[in-house]
Amino acid sequence: MSNTIPHAIREVSTHTAKPVHVNDYWNRSAGPLWLRFFGWICLAAIVAALAAPTSLALLSQEVNSNFGAVFPAIPLVALLLVVMTLRLGEFMEILAREHGLASELPTRLVGLLVIAMLLIARPLTNQTVEYSGVAVILSVYATSLVINPLTKRIMLPYAAICAVGAGAPSLLQSAFGGPLASFTSDLSARMAALAGFPVTWQGTQFQLLSRTGDVITGTVTSDCSGIVSVTAFLGLLALMHIDTRKNIKSTTEIAIAGIVILILVNAARIVLLLWVGYVDGATVFWSTHDWIGYVLFLGVYLSVLAVYSRLGGYNNPVPAMTLPSAPA
Repeated sequence: MSNTIPHAIREVSTHTAKPVHVNDYWNRSAGPLWLRFFGWICLAAIVAALAAPTSLALLSQEVNSNFGAVFPAIPLVALLLVVMTLRLGEFMEILAREHGLASELPTRLVGLLVIAMLLIARPLTNQTVEYSGVAVILSVYATSLVINPLTKRIMLPYAAICAVGAGAPSLLQSAFGGPLASFTSDLSARMAALAGFPVTWQGTQFQLLSRTGDVITGTVTSDCSGIVSVTAFLGLLALMHIDTRKNIKSTTEIAIAGIVILILVNAARIVLLLWVGYVDGATVFWSTHDWIGYVLFLGVYLSVLAVYSRLGGYNNPVPAMTLPSAPA
């Protein structure tokens, strides 16, 4: 047998594969990559429209009737968009490794199964804005499994956080909103007593006589308990935990501190509103009530998350992917 190595084989054996930067894929395979990306977006929009056709109408109704319940989601969505934009290069690297329709068949079948379940559950998802929101999020994730199955790992944590963020606040508010409202009322009553202005409390109900002669009465309901703000904060923290890859100890410490701070700030918000009502009357009380929570809670979000971003305690970084050579 001859020991001569064929010239073609010798060339292949001496070639060393080099990691390819994602820009190489953008430059050489931009068409297929973006076609796959926008194909997924279009399919996700179609499935979401079929699975939750009333989602936009329900969201518009919720914004018009109870903007306070929707506002905490705004910073969550904004941070999600920022994180996804920053990781677009990594996402495109994964798309560059996708193969034909026969690849990753079990993952694609799971995506089709989720889509079928969403379509079957359409009567349920059309009932509330929370259910429709979860259906839209699952539509986006399920279609990513069908079109781009290799994105399942990078997409799963974001889809899970968004789905929990859409559905959990109403459930938590039903379960814990009442007790937390009672606790917040008691804490606010103690703060008001220390501040030294006259307000009468009976459970979660309060009444005060302002300097202008207005009698102001109100009730701290589960909507005022701070549950939605706490869940929005935990969602923001979870997104930052995934993106910065800090260890769980640092994240847990900030989560506990943030929850405590938000509960205290919510009680302080109520006392501040009572003071404004006592000084300036009912009209100023209710107009201030419409915006002050947004300012305070957003300030807390930004402050606590800024501290978190400066903490140490990172996990070992995930090793960079070595991609196959791009086609010439």
